[in-house]
Amino acid sequence: MIHLRRHALFLLPVLVLVLYAALAVSGTARAAESRRAVNTCTPDRLKGTKVKTTVEFAHRGSDVSSVSSVTDITVPTEWEQAPHLLLDTHAAEYRDALRCLLGKGASAEETESDETDSNFYDYEWRFRPLSVRRDGNRISIHYEAVAWVQDLSAFQVGLWTLTPDKNEWAIKLKRPPSFSNAMLEEVHVRLGGPGAMSVWPPTTVGKGHSDLTWMNPDDGPQVVFRPPAAQQWTAIAQSHGTGWEALGTNSASGAFAYFATGALSLIAGHRLRRDLGRRPLPVEEEAFTGLRYWALILMLIGLLVFMSDDLYNFLNSRFVWKYDYGPTVSLFSMLLIGVVLCFFGKLRRFLLVAVCALAASLLSLYLAAELSDVALVSTSDVTVSHVGARLVVMASAVPIFVCCLGFISSGQRLLLLHGRGLPQWVMVCVAAGMSGLTVLWAFLAFGRSWERRTWLTNFAPSVLDWNRLNLYDWWWYWFATNTLSVVGDIVGQLAPLALVGVLRVCRAEQYDNDSFTPNAAERSFMVIFFAVIVVPNYAYYFGFSGYVTTLVLGIFAAWALLALGQSRSVLEQPAAGDAPLGKMISRTDRSELLRMAHRYRELQARLHRHGAGASTERSEQEAVEQEIDRLDQCLPDGVRPIDLPFAFGPMATWWGNACRCALIACFIGLPATGLMYWLDVVRGDSWSLTVEDIGGFLRVVLEILYWQIIWVAGGFFLGALWRDLPGRNGPMKALSVAAAFAVPIGVHEIIAQMIGQGLQNTVPAIAAFASVMTFSGLVMDVQTFKSERRYRSSNASLLVYIYQMRIASVAFLLAQLVALATIWQSFTKGGPPAPPSAR
Repeated sequence: MIHLRRHALFLLPVLVLVLYAALAVSGTARAAESRRAVNTCTPDRLKGTKVKTTVEFAHRGSDVSSVSSVTDITVPTEWEQAPHLLLDTHAAEYRDALRCLLGKGASAEETESDETDSNFYDYEWRFRPLSVRRDGNRISIHYEAVAWVQDLSAFQVGLWTLTPDKNEWAIKLKRPPSFSNAMLEEVHVRLGGPGAMSVWPPTTVGKGHSDLTWMNPDDGPQVVFRPPAAQQWTAIAQSHGTGWEALGTNSASGAFAYFATGALSLIAGHRLRRDLGRRPLPVEEEAFTGLRYWALILMLIGLLVFMSDDLYNFLNSRFVWKYDYGPTVSLFSMLLIGVVLCFFGKLRRFLLVAVCALAASLLSLYLAAELSDVALVSTSDVTVSHVGARLVVMASAVPIFVCCLGFISSGQRLLLLHGRGLPQWVMVCVAAGMSGLTVLWAFLAFGRSWERRTWLTNFAPSVLDWNRLNLYDWWWYWFATNTLSVVGDIVGQLAPLALVGVLRVCRAEQYDNDSFTPNAAERSFMVIFFAVIVVPNYAYYFGFSGYVTTLVLGIFAAWALLALGQSRSVLEQPAAGDAPLGKMISRTDRSELLRMAHRYRELQARLHRHGAGASTERSEQEAVEQEIDRLDQCLPDGVRPIDLPFAFGPMATWWGNACRCALIACFIGLPATGLMYWLDVVRGDSWSLTVEDIGGFLRVVLEILYWQIIWVAGGFFLGALWRDLPGRNGPMKALSVAAAFAVPIGVHEIIAQMIGQGLQNTVPAIAAFASVMTFSGLVMDVQTFKSERRYRSSNASLLVYIYQMRIASVAFLLAQLVALATIWQSFTKGGPPAPPSAR
């Protein structure tokens, strides 16, 4: 037994060696099999592959040039990886096969060995999924991709590489290594207008100097061309390191809108204050003080949103910091905006203490993360830890929460609600909900962005979590930078509240019974209100903001409208003593005016029946005519009794008309807001960009607020100047306001077409505004004659009674038909805008 045990001990090492050798042989066999799989991606294996590819530029109709690529590849079914193309898009074999054909992405081995991740991600957009179809003994692949030239950085789209420069752009077909023996059957380059400066290899096939074709070229074609000036300058103005970046839309020229709005608000407030002719009352002084502070805050927001990164870049060029702290500057710029708004909104002391504590805690957290090696939040030099992956979401939500809380409280102060606003706990809940939805949207958008960028990369299990965490850290590190401008735009929507709040407490009609319409100072105020609030800004040319043209055109259109109304308005017609008719009729005469109009309509109907040939005494007809003449003689020439109720509107004062019309437009404008939301955010492929936008939720909120405020502000303008506008009824008055609204937009459209750009959805915006205003004018007229409802069997008969004039009916119907036709046409045109610039 001892002898056998000794032999067993001697055999044990031998058995271990045999087992190790077997494992080694098995590993070698698997490695050989892996190498054989990799070796199938060789030019010899893909010798029968055929490729057709087209790249097309689109310049006109947009601020930036778009590049779209369409590629058709057919591979023989004999290729070893061909069956893998029919697998699920997340399968590793599918990605390996497609990566072999397109030359993009990275294999699992490459993700483990490469020190940089430059080949791991693909930044192009694919609105149509790549399609694979088996056709006999071949497999066909259809591949579409699109990108936008937003700056002068080189990028890939499909099989093409675009290298933009200040003077010329170069587009080159990047032939994948596996396609060296494949047949390039057809290659098309469509430059979208400009001709080619140089072409290699030369070709004589094509439809013109901007449409080039190669048949079976040996090398990947390359074309150099000069893009249109508008799109080229837009790319230059948005590129880092160029001297024009500091003046572009994202910098100084973009900040001009905030400064101009603040300055014009101060001018309007000063004009009202001077017109008082006395020392302001305490409530008036409070309104003027709030307007002054708001104007200064608006200018501060413009500096922080558009100029803080320029200041940081300037300081960085002087001190040459080791890491990029720009995103951290954006984060605390947003936090500063929120804190300032909270103090301006006069929150209760315990809420102000809580806001300051949040800000101090966030500052301490980021300082500790920058100074230590363990990153609990996204920092400039260290990837966020797994624990910090959750904390960074909460940290990103804090500035949004503070800004939302400040936004609500500031709006209540500007309206001078004096404790009649929302309870503090409701404000906190709304702000928390908004911030939570914002970061939830950003978190979900990251998942979609990860899928799009890594669609051809197979990460090794050992590096998958690290790479995803690294991109996750980058995503949240730039969160504040990519949402700061949207936050600034949302806060800027408080501007109409600041103006309306001052006008509410300082209007002259509160103390002057003869003020049947806004006085000269108030009309100037409304002109500024129209140009700053009602007219949307479409003035973006060559990468710079031309907001000054919007202001000039808006002020001119409003002044022209008022000047026309002064000469054509019913209540401005001279009466006894050359005083306006409106001053001769007191507010208490409204019921008498309605009775006079009702009597006038009855007499007209009786006279019409007499004229129709009824057997009526001639004396009775003469009596009717005499009574009509007597009613007409009480009024200036050209003014009839029926015109007076239309001219005065449904409310006793012009301020009442303004508030009533704004409320009407608020509800009538909801479908119009839905329309513009669809056109700007959802239509076509735009929704694909929105759902992957890190600040997508805030952009959706801004889109809804922006258009809804335009309709409400337009209704307020229409109601406030109801008694001064040209036109004898509501729809005609509304059409005059719509015409003034269309003037600056139409001029911008003409300029954009002349320089080769294009404005998105301008015609639908004009049509929607005209529709909302004319419907609001219709409802105002109906409410003016609501006392006549008891004499009518239905609302339809009331409308027939009100609009017996054919011109008004035809104008209203034409306006609605044109608006509907324009809106319908807009659903079938247009493409997705460029995605928001991501850092």
